Amino acid sequence: MDEKKLQIFGYVLFSSGTVLFGLMHLAIALYIPKLNGWSDPPGKFETVLNDIMGWVPYTLSLLFILIGGFIVIFDILQTKRIEKDNNFTN
Repeated sequence: MDEKKLQIFGYVLFSSGTVLFGLMHLAIALYIPKLNGWSDPPGKFETVLNDIMGWVPYTLSLLFILIGGFIVIFDILQTKRIEKDNNFTN
């Protein structure tokens, strides 16, 4: 049962990271027309993230996606290994 909870946790992290990532890009796209000016470097993207103070949620979204993806992949590989071991012993 604990494996199922870990898998659900991974899917929730991955999904919430994806939603947060999409919302951050929506906020960036909505703010760009209001941008007065920027320098190159850092460019429009970093200037907008600095202006809307979006570094923390943007970084969190990437971390959620990566951690959730690793948990899901780890759980899938572990499940396949267990199934393979069970088929081998039978």
